[in-house]
Amino acid sequence: MNRRFAGQRQQGFTLLELIVVLLLATMVTTLLMQGMDYVSRANDSFLRQGESRQLRVLAFGWFGDSVSQLAAPAKGEAAARFRGDALSFEGVTLASAERIEGVPVPFAFRLERLGEQGRERTGLIYVRRLQASRWPLLELQGGAHFLYRDESGGWHDNWPPLPALADSLPAAVALNAPAERLFRLARVATPLRQVSVDAY
Repeated sequence: MNRRFAGQRQQGFTLLELIVVLLLATMVTTLLMQGMDYVSRANDSFLRQGESRQLRVLAFGWFGDSVSQLAAPAKGEAAARFRGDALSFEGVTLASAERIEGVPVPFAFRLERLGEQGRERTGLIYVRRLQASRWPLLELQGGAHFLYRDESGGWHDNWPPLPALADSLPAAVALNAPAERLFRLARVATPLRQVSVDAY
């Protein structure tokens, strides 16, 4: 009889063994789910950071392209003059963000203060002047302002710094955001004054 009882006993799991196996399977499943959740959150974080970096690169690319292809106004053409202060500038460019290459397009960049005191941010906004529409491009931490460099290398908070330079362009425009340690310089690659064909 002992042989028959011993043989029957080896055919399956006891209740205690079954409970232990189920607990182990539950713990392994829980650990796997937690690991997958962590990987998913880390992946989302990396994607958000990557998108933010791409947006910054695109916004600064538009800023640099628009400034590098500024078009100097004809003498006395007040509507096409480049004007700027610490929080905005406007002019005509041959390389607008709308990507109408080679066509003079009026545009503007604006800086707008966002947030409350102590948690201040500045929004960089591209303005399509003909369509009267605004494209918020990105937010910078802290305050920011524009600076304008003349042909002799001097920096100015406003352009034109002198009435005699009203029909000319700055040699460069810079976006300065000290809290982010950002100084983005865009050099003007086009002639700084309208070239007269009659002069040749």
